[in-house]
Amino acid sequence: MAAGARPSDILPDASGPRPVVVVTGALAPYTHVLYEGLAERLAGRDGRALHVLSCTPRERARQWVMPPPRLYRHAVLPGLRWHRSSIRNLYVNPVVVPRLAALRPAALVLNDFSPTMLFARGAARLRRIPTLVRTDGVPETDPGQRSAPHRWLRRAIVSGAAAGIGPSAGSGAVLARYGLPPERFVLSPLFPAWTPPAPPPPDSARPYDLLFCGMLNEEVKGARFFTEVVLGCRDRGRPLSVRVAGDGPLRAEMEARFAQAGLSARFDGFLGQEALPEVYASARLFLFPSRGDVWGIVVQEALQSGTPVLASPHSGAGRGLLEAHGCGAVRPMVVADWVAAALRLLDDGSLREDLRRAAERVLPHFTAEAAVAGYLAALEPLLHGRP
Repeated sequence: MAAGARPSDILPDASGPRPVVVVTGALAPYTHVLYEGLAERLAGRDGRALHVLSCTPRERARQWVMPPPRLYRHAVLPGLRWHRSSIRNLYVNPVVVPRLAALRPAALVLNDFSPTMLFARGAARLRRIPTLVRTDGVPETDPGQRSAPHRWLRRAIVSGAAAGIGPSAGSGAVLARYGLPPERFVLSPLFPAWTPPAPPPPDSARPYDLLFCGMLNEEVKGARFFTEVVLGCRDRGRPLSVRVAGDGPLRAEMEARFAQAGLSARFDGFLGQEALPEVYASARLFLFPSRGDVWGIVVQEALQSGTPVLASPHSGAGRGLLEAHGCGAVRPMVVADWVAAALRLLDDGSLREDLRRAAERVLPHFTAEAAVAGYLAALEPLLHGRP
């Protein structure tokens, strides 16, 4: 039994319907909100419980402080955890097999791919438990394109799944690559775990020109590229004020380069969810130079704060939200292009206002309620008529 877990968190209620079980890597703020909403809807539907089994209490690179679940039941599986990098984690939790035997789920949701998910998939096949496979992944970031072991693992998990779920058409394409019929894929959007407490302030009340929010690395988040763009603006005669929220291996380098250039830059380090509304509302433009995010919830956090976004095309949010709905600027990863685009957006108030209005029209489609509805649409055929 995981430390801190109660027996009621592990075993189903024998008098009620069999639960839905989710196996995931680790809880995140938005998945906590999602599971609370899904648990509420499942209980209202037929009194069915939702159990979430995590492979680790927290990913090493994350510093989230998670509230305790109110409506769903949660336990952390013992096992091996290999945090290969700030974005790559490997989990081996064979105890998931007896745990599923004890829970006897009516349906199983596997959140992405790992050896633990393979163990769970095998147990589900033996017990004929209908399984739904969820991924945030998109073809561009799919390691199965380059690695035979990754391809084998994904095919083994996806093969025979009753349905798939993800936040974008790209996620459906990844699952189709490994054997899921496209008609069995259901959209469930990603969304911010918080909403602004007040209407966005006007630009005149925002002390910073540019904002970066995320892990300070180059291989995924493009933090060094962000630095080059800021310095490029200075070379054009525009020494902009900058705010950087987040931490990571490039922080010292970024601080030193901005200081040497005589630029005003505030580094907040890692911030909890409660601090984020003020951060996003403090800048006139948010830069998201992603080199490979499967989605990028920070984009939605900026948009809901009235902060226009300049992003790369290398993220799900860049393609599936900003580009698809015309609510942000998307540019290739060329420093000169970003310098020109950033200065144009900062100088053109009417353009920023057009992007804000476009974001206001589309954001209602990217909510917790819409995400829960996607899960229910995928689960309903699996639960229909099942005790």
